[in-house]
Amino acid sequence: MTQTVPTINRLYPGLADSCIEFFNDQEETKVIQNSKVFPLDEASFSVIQILDEEIEKDPLVKSHLMAMHPDSKIKRTKQFVSCRFGGLDYQGDIKDGKLQEGEYWECPLRGNCKSEGILCKLPSYNGQQLQLQEVKLLQLTATNKTNDVIAEELNLPLGSFHKAKKYLYEKLGIQTKQEGAMISIFLNLIQF
Repeated sequence: MTQTVPTINRLYPGLADSCIEFFNDQEETKVIQNSKVFPLDEASFSVIQILDEEIEKDPLVKSHLMAMHPDSKIKRTKQFVSCRFGGLDYQGDIKDGKLQEGEYWECPLRGNCKSEGILCKLPSYNGQQLQLQEVKLLQLTATNKTNDVIAEELNLPLGSFHKAKKYLYEKLGIQTKQEGAMISIFLNLIQF
């Protein structure tokens, strides 16, 4: 069975469809819905309810949010959205009334946050959860850097780099660097 590389919709969700997109804009979390952009504070009750139900489903997420904001439910909800859906990408965060899994974005706290991997999520593609080193590998192979330079940046011997790249390409069902770049764009791992 042949995998297909995703096509990139050039319109953000919520502008011309029924999806809802969350994203961080400097210090504020915003929403795109019904062709409008507005602060999360102005989201409808039903949108906030979907988010709060997701928080309630996961005791670990709930406990981390409670530790961060013990006295404010709205701050907990904002923190959850900021961490889980902070990137502006081309996949709706709420689609057909269902909250999506989450998305990768370049959080400034990555690597220094005790809630990393709990509130935020690493991306999945075709049902395959990517690991942090695989994300970095995809990002770097989408550049014009040589394999030697990429291996060095990942702190891997060249042979281990080639094995990691082969495993990742098999996991994603791809064969070329160009397919990897398209997936990187689709998953919001790189911007252009």
